[in-house]
Amino acid sequence: MATTVDGVINDCVHLSSLPYSGCDTRIVSLLDINIPDQATEEEYRAIYTRYIQKSSLGSRASNASRLRDAVESIRYGVAPPVAFPTETVYGLGADATNEAAVSGIFAAKGRPSDNPLIVHIASIAHLERITGEPLPDVYEPVARRFWPGPLTILLPIPASGIFAKNVHPAQNTIGFRIPSSKYARFFIAAADRPIAGPSANSSGKPSPTTAAHVLHDLRGKINFILDGEGCDVGVESTVVDGLHDPPLILRPGGVGLEEFRALGREVGGEVGEKWARTTIGYKTSVHHAVETASNTSGSPSVAASTTSGSGGATASEELHADHSNGSSNGVASYEEDVNGAPRAPGMKYKHYAPRGRLVLFSRHAYQAGRVQERLDQLAGAETHQPVKVGIISCHWPPFAGLKDISSTVDPTRITEISKPKEGGQKKPDPILHSAYADITSIAPLRVRDTDVTLYNVQLGTEISSLAHSLFGVLRLFDELECSYIFAEMVQHSGPSPLQDQRSTSEVTSGKVTEGGTDRSGSRQLRRDLEDAVIDRIEKAAAERVDE
Repeated sequence: MATTVDGVINDCVHLSSLPYSGCDTRIVSLLDINIPDQATEEEYRAIYTRYIQKSSLGSRASNASRLRDAVESIRYGVAPPVAFPTETVYGLGADATNEAAVSGIFAAKGRPSDNPLIVHIASIAHLERITGEPLPDVYEPVARRFWPGPLTILLPIPASGIFAKNVHPAQNTIGFRIPSSKYARFFIAAADRPIAGPSANSSGKPSPTTAAHVLHDLRGKINFILDGEGCDVGVESTVVDGLHDPPLILRPGGVGLEEFRALGREVGGEVGEKWARTTIGYKTSVHHAVETASNTSGSPSVAASTTSGSGGATASEELHADHSNGSSNGVASYEEDVNGAPRAPGMKYKHYAPRGRLVLFSRHAYQAGRVQERLDQLAGAETHQPVKVGIISCHWPPFAGLKDISSTVDPTRITEISKPKEGGQKKPDPILHSAYADITSIAPLRVRDTDVTLYNVQLGTEISSLAHSLFGVLRLFDELECSYIFAEMVQHSGPSPLQDQRSTSEVTSGKVTEGGTDRSGSRQLRRDLEDAVIDRIEKAAAERVDE
């Protein structure tokens, strides 16, 4: 037992690195609190205080008490992290200035200790108050345009040393963002702490977009999940390094390459000229890099080779071409790690993978009948054991146009072909308890003397639908125990329009300005989500069929 202050601190940090177990995980609803889309930190804190005081004796007493306990656990850092909703995915939050509390995030997720965390703040004023430093001039136009929203910027580690070292392992920068979700900003303001918050899932699994997803992964490991319904965007934020020249996108998300470049051209001057040369700083497949080059310069400078991959974690090849001034093919060379640690989340480790083997098919492969061939192969390789295959259809017809589908089963009758539990009881119906019952079809068929069940989720051609639903559908197929998942490679469309400019004074003060049409006030989704979806689905894939 430690007897010195340093010893006690070291003991706390060590214990926090061990995952909590046996927690009574409870869901705390934020939906019955009148939380406005636009409010300052002080206004959000006042709403929180009124809610827990007025509800302490009424029918909402239990929910209010749990919310108070969740917020105070963040303030005092004496409990597991708290899951909270954002417009992108659900986050797992702890006080970013408390090393022991931050260690609890890594423990609960099973997250590698060298994977940096993003810090969520309520406003630019909050950021400057915490860091003790003004926002660098280079980020001013970016913050005005894209904050609050799905954008993370890299800033130098403050000289005050206020942030826990495990937030930025081996790094000289920290990622910050202001979420557009009113629920996230309400939580941050109520806790009055900067919140370190990666996705609230077990490390490596698809990111959570509902409270139920979080409960599935982290039940018993955390005490509280704040429920703000489903996430509007569905993929994590863009991470950009504006300290580098040219600025580099380290992780694609809701803000895209062309948006930064267009903003730079609009702003002009030295800062604008720099952002006009923004480029990609993450590794990408040849297939994706060539399409990016085509869309940004009109003439790809890299010749793509189409190959069939098997067993690769993401794509068949990786391209990391030199790009010294941001005017070539949109892909920059960049030192992606410092002392072996990645500069941004998603740059080093395998992410988003379902338990089933995800196989991506190019348009050419689909037209050449490779989907049918792959189904025939896997049915023959299973020694006549039943096979379940999930299909994500966007441009594909239902069931990817596979042959011999004579009938389909309505999702309401899924239990008729579900495998019973021991004792003869049917399993709970995962489709009917998901958000995809209306767009899911089921087809039982016989392939090469093997019973095959196909589950087709018809998402449609809108990229926002795929972004919003990708992680949820992958999780659904896991619940259905699909051994394989077939999906089409994402196709690029044309460039996106610019977003209306926001008021500097409102964003700086913490007031949210109108930036979108969805429930949480997040800005309208556009073509730039394609880069993010391509990145996520290729990282989740185990195999890719190009021809």
